[in-house]
Order: sequence, then structure tokens, then C-alpha cells
Amino acid sequence: MPFEGFLPCGPTPRGQPIRHLYVHIPFCATICPYCAFHVHTGSASEMRVFLDALLREWEGVCRDYPVEAETLYLGGGTPSLLPLDAFLRLAEAIHPWEAREATLEANPRTVTPEKASAWCELGVGRVSLGVQSLDSTVLRTLGRRHTPEDVKRAVCTLRDAGCRNINVDLLFAVPGQSPASWHETLEGAIALGPEHISAYELTYEEDTPFFRARAAGIWHEDENRSIEMYRTAWRLLEDAGYRQYEISNYGRPGWASLHNQGYWKGNDYLGLGPGACSTVGLRRWQNRRQTDGYIAALLAGQDPPREQEPLSEELRQRERLLLGLRTSGGIPASWIGENSEDVCALTRQGLAELSDGTFRLTPEGRLLADGIAGLFI
Repeated sequence: MPFEGFLPCGPTPRGQPIRHLYVHIPFCATICPYCAFHVHTGSASEMRVFLDALLREWEGVCRDYPVEAETLYLGGGTPSLLPLDAFLRLAEAIHPWEAREATLEANPRTVTPEKASAWCELGVGRVSLGVQSLDSTVLRTLGRRHTPEDVKRAVCTLRDAGCRNINVDLLFAVPGQSPASWHETLEGAIALGPEHISAYELTYEEDTPFFRARAAGIWHEDENRSIEMYRTAWRLLEDAGYRQYEISNYGRPGWASLHNQGYWKGNDYLGLGPGACSTVGLRRWQNRRQTDGYIAALLAGQDPPREQEPLSEELRQRERLLLGLRTSGGIPASWIGENSEDVCALTRQGLAELSDGTFRLTPEGRLLADGIAGLFI
């Protein structure tokens, strides 16, 4: 199926506004044992001090770059933990109501009628719920505190507040999760009626309790089980009207994530907050994963501590190829040579399709996307 693009592929032309903005809110109520993002707990007063620093960084970004955010993504962490007064200050600075798509990540237990109404009134049109599972046993394994009932209540609350674009994040290949449990979670998620469902395979990230448990032999990965669960997700979600437009992402027609498409097409983006990454032209930088250092530097009138990486056109093109192969839109066949032996072999094996000058992997081929990309880069 065609890739639902809305902006040209590649870096922003010099002098043109940057269209994608990510804001990292590093606070969580608890830290999940599988999570490797820069997150930590914090009080409401600590969140307000953090916001003082974040708004300083935003002021500096606006001085240095032309920003007209067509997509805005408030991620974390748990942005829905922000007190309403803090969220209002943030919205007054970054104007989510001006974005074509403004997304807020939320834990189901943090969704209240008051917050949901405020988010919608201030322009957040898309809420991404960190559901992960609708099986209570799997939720406990993942260290999640919400229940399946909390999820249903959160969806109803968001709908009542006027939210018409909901994503549900799910995880599969969790230790102890059976194929039957995964099937039931998918059916339950579909029954909730979200516009978008993300189905991610659990990965064991370094410096997490899950990684250490696997290293100790307590848990084991089962590739065949993971493949079975991927195929189950593809079959059930496609049958329910959700199109797989990226290996882990399914949307009803017209509801694919515009922000994520920007990343996958290799467009420029700016990131705010500790740990956030930015890529503009041939420059990439990442704020260090130190919230205290981030706050101290910005409140002292300095830039946050950062690590910078010079890029090349060749590297950016490789990234576009790698990411493009994960999508239903694929890549221009001219990038790889449409008559090459590898292309012919992949199409014969049913792992890829070639039409109208576009090379795209089939759902089965996307299972091998990284390996296939290695044939061409």
C-alpha cells in the first residue's frame, strides 16, 4: 500500500522552517524494568522547575532556527503527569493548536476528565496511550501499575473530552506471554476502537532489569514465538481495517502518524529536553541524559550539555534507505538498482515487490528489513 507522505523526503532546504518538534518530559510515576529511555520519578514542584529550563531551551532554539512545527510530539517519560498549570505554560510557548498533528503520550492512570479536556482544548489532537497489554499478568511482569479497566476508562474519558485520534501502544514477546494472551490483547485493543495501534516487539535494552535477567538466564528470547506473534498482529489488525504502514505501526486509513513519518522519511527535526536528539542538515546533536545538569545549565543562561555528531550525505541516505524499507511505501528503486540480482531474488521469494519505480518489502519481508537493508548499504 502507498506510503502516506505529506512532506518531501530528506533534509529541510536551507532557510526553510523545520516542521517536526519533539519534546521530552523525563518524569514517570514508576520506572518500568524494560525501559531504557531517560526517565525518573519527580514531584510536581520538580516538574515545574524542569519546565523553567525547558522553556529556556525553546527560546534558544527559536533564535537559532526557523521553526513552524507541523507535527509536535510530547513524549517521555509520561508527559500526562505534568500538572495542568505546567502543561498550560508549555502549551502557551509551543502552541500545539498550530500543529497539523500534536501528540501527547499518556499513562492510562493519569487520564482524568479535567486533564483530557485541557489537552484537547489546547490543541492536542492525538493521545498515545501506553497500554502495553490487556492481560493483568503481563502488565505485572512489565512493571505497569494500570489495569485493563484503567485503559477502557481512559479511552472513554478521552472520547468524552473530544479526542478523535487515539493510539494504543502494545508489546509482544514479553516473558511469560502466551500466543493466546497476545491474541486476546489484540482483540481487546481493536474493540476499544482507536484510530491507530502500535505493536512493538519487546527488546532487552542494556542497563535495564530485563537485560540483566536475560543475561542471567532467567528469561530467554524465542524467535519463532516472536515471529508468530508478529504474524498474528498483522493478520488481526489488517482484518480489522488497520493498515500496516511501518513494521510496528498500524493505522486506519488517513490516521497514520505524521510525526513518525517525518522521521522515517529522513526529514529534519528538533528535540527539546534531556536526552532529546535533533537532526538538521548534516548536523546531529543530543542533549545529555542528565536532568539536573540540563536544568542547571539552562537556568544559568547556558546551552544544555550536548554531544554532537557530524553527518554526511551518504550516511543520511543510508538512514533513509534503512527506515524506508521498514515502511509500506518502500524506497525509490533507483536507490538500489531495480534490476540487481538481490532485488530479483527478493521478489521471487515473495519478500519484496517492485512496481512504478518503487521497491517495497512485503509484510513477511519487513520481518527481515534490517538484514535486507544490509544488501544495499
